[in-house]
Amino acid sequence: MKEQACSNHSIIATAVLSSYRVLNVLKATAFNVSLSEGDLREAVYLTYQPWAARQPDHIFEYSWQWLLRKTDDESRFAPDWAAISLRQLANEFVEFRHGAARIKLNKFGAWQQSVLSRVGGLAIQAFATVSARDWMSESRRTEEMRRVDGKSLCELIAPYDASVEDYIGREGLHETHLHLNGSTHAEICWLRALLEPDAEVREFDKKWNSTTNPHASKLRELVRSVNPDLTPAEISRQLRVAAQLRKWLQAAASGLVDDDLVIPHGYEELAYGSAPLPPLTSDADKLSDLSGRGDELTWMTKVIEHLRRHSNVIYERMFHLYLILQNQYYRLLVQSEEQFGFDQFQKLTYTDLREPAERDYYQRFVTMHGDTPNTSRIVYLEGRFAPKDTIDKNSSLLHAVLVGYLRYLRGSHRQLGPVALSAVLSELDEYSQSEQESVRRVHRLALVAHFIKLPWSHEPKDKAGPYRFCSLRVDLEERTNILLSTLTRWPGLRNWVRGIDAAANELHAPPEVFASIFRVCRYAGLTRRSYHVGEDFTHLVSGLRHMSDAIDLLELETGDRIGHGTAMGISPKLWVERMPGQLVVKKGDWMLDLLAAWQMLRQIPEETAEAYRVEGMLSDLASEIFEREVNCSTLGRVMKLRGLNVRYLMKSNNPSWNWKEESDSALWSTEVKRVAEARKANPGDVALLVRWLGDANLWSRSEQLMEVETAFFDTSTFVRLQQVLMRLVRDKGIVIETLPSSNVRISQYHSFAEHHALRWMRVPGYVEENDPEIMVSLGSDDPGIFAGDLNGEFYQLYAAVRSVGLGDKTALDYLAPLNERGRQYRFHAAGPT
Repeated sequence: MKEQACSNHSIIATAVLSSYRVLNVLKATAFNVSLSEGDLREAVYLTYQPWAARQPDHIFEYSWQWLLRKTDDESRFAPDWAAISLRQLANEFVEFRHGAARIKLNKFGAWQQSVLSRVGGLAIQAFATVSARDWMSESRRTEEMRRVDGKSLCELIAPYDASVEDYIGREGLHETHLHLNGSTHAEICWLRALLEPDAEVREFDKKWNSTTNPHASKLRELVRSVNPDLTPAEISRQLRVAAQLRKWLQAAASGLVDDDLVIPHGYEELAYGSAPLPPLTSDADKLSDLSGRGDELTWMTKVIEHLRRHSNVIYERMFHLYLILQNQYYRLLVQSEEQFGFDQFQKLTYTDLREPAERDYYQRFVTMHGDTPNTSRIVYLEGRFAPKDTIDKNSSLLHAVLVGYLRYLRGSHRQLGPVALSAVLSELDEYSQSEQESVRRVHRLALVAHFIKLPWSHEPKDKAGPYRFCSLRVDLEERTNILLSTLTRWPGLRNWVRGIDAAANELHAPPEVFASIFRVCRYAGLTRRSYHVGEDFTHLVSGLRHMSDAIDLLELETGDRIGHGTAMGISPKLWVERMPGQLVVKKGDWMLDLLAAWQMLRQIPEETAEAYRVEGMLSDLASEIFEREVNCSTLGRVMKLRGLNVRYLMKSNNPSWNWKEESDSALWSTEVKRVAEARKANPGDVALLVRWLGDANLWSRSEQLMEVETAFFDTSTFVRLQQVLMRLVRDKGIVIETLPSSNVRISQYHSFAEHHALRWMRVPGYVEENDPEIMVSLGSDDPGIFAGDLNGEFYQLYAAVRSVGLGDKTALDYLAPLNERGRQYRFHAAGPT
């Protein structure tokens, strides 16, 4: 089974359903006017061309003509563009297995990357379902109608493979890396936005127009890349139009629109409030706060089936317009295939368009459960949350999460009345005890507090603080104290908050900033730890250094985990080929990168010459930055002390400082003592570290930019450096959380078949000679932003292994250990300490 890329026909079809250029044509044309080929061709071509820039025009031309021939009714005056596009996508990607719509296994990678990263999948699924009913038997058609009309379909459409389904049915899946914010699927956010357009866009509008918010410009970059004419006001207007289109289409599908009824003329009428109102449909068809993906699939299926029986240009045009409006909003919530890197991912988090939907956690837990009522596809689930800056905010957040989970356990969509956090914890304890014997009926939840990496700038000096990352370090200490105080006030929370992590853009803050708070949390009983690192990096050497620093400075040990770790697994050859020939880095960062590389090279007998080369460059660069001669051994000792608490370290500069008189709590007194002992044992090294941390002139030199070669090492040397790190991970018993969809979007991969997890799984053709065996678990990261879920992550890796020619049992033999590590090294109460 060979993995297949997305066809050009489907790229064009996706453009027809999502392009702002096509939207502009639809907005400017009355609903009763059919659109010809000439009306849309230019708009579609201009959208398609950047996606397939290296394809000659004749490929587009033939694919375009191919699509035009795919109509149901050759006598039509003009094509139904939505139907043509949905048919193409459904035919290429969807198949029916045992009466249910599934994605073809060899197309699953292309489905998630090329299609779901640009358009929602529900309309395609609905179209495939309606088309399949033409050849289904009456009994199968009735069963399919029951599934759709019952609105039970919560999980994302995925492939069906008997061996995988058998494995998941027996073992279940174990989620070790999921952010609760970012896990709501775009379709849910869309349905909420249709209910209250202005309310949903309010926070987005504030950020857009802010003169003080540092993310405003990044937000505008995202929005204008989707549609140059889009603004918060226009988004609200489009949501109102879409809500009305949905009502008109529902009314038509319900047979409530007769020939005498006045129908809206076009977009402008709907946008500016002059359009007639649609007939009222039944309460069952109306949107509510509880509307979900099943509701959207149900009404789309009814509309498509109605249009299939009763061709009508007006409603075909309305449906096409609805889909484009939906997919434009979708693009503000889901990272697209062409948006590589963490910076692009982070722009999606700046919109706040998810925020209203993500205040309620019930839907997410239900979706993660899957469609089988009494058996969850996921057994153990770890949800990450960001600690707040007050106890009240922490308790409110945890209350919302746990109430959502309690509703899921109860099997009730009803909101709970006012109930105290302590009462919620008590009832959850009862459920936990009763579920000990039947863990598969529901998924078991644990929470992980992830602290946020924030950037620091040495300019202006009056705002930079007295030492590197001053404001972030102070904030982290405050949030740590508040988190621990929250756990003290509600002791029952310790049964749920099982570990800590640090997340967000790793280019914004290095591991050492978190070292002190990681230790303090461990002293306080939060002994399970993970850390996002090696995900996105300026240079491959930088990614390896950040991972090495995290292990060393955060003192990670057996059972601790690292999130992502891409730098340790990605093929160096692939990375060098996909990056430009030269990269720009900061001198201080490159000095630390060279230091880590030098220390690793010294462990590799074959790399002695490279170690000497790096040693000379490192010594010169360190001497330039410190403005004094600094040899590599000294620099190594100094930088090993970076994990000290810098607030106490800077206080210790005062000759009269007495560490025994520090008034912090017992937890922090251990940090004070650590500084005092380091200063006593290594005064010269500590003095040099203080210069690195607190000398503003040195900051300026270290922040200067320099150019380095992407291929600074040859491929074999890069591989050996990765293997040094892999051996360290193996020897310390650290587990790597691998997150396929996230890495394919954020790293330089073009497909899942290139993903480094296959190397770590030791799949033939991927493993490098002398690669040590390491422990790996599986997670979904931000499944809403990547339009995926844990079930899909498992299937993506399974499909990638099958694509190299291995059979089903062999593929599962490679894949099962990832899932089983998630069970063995989970952070739940029943997990290892």
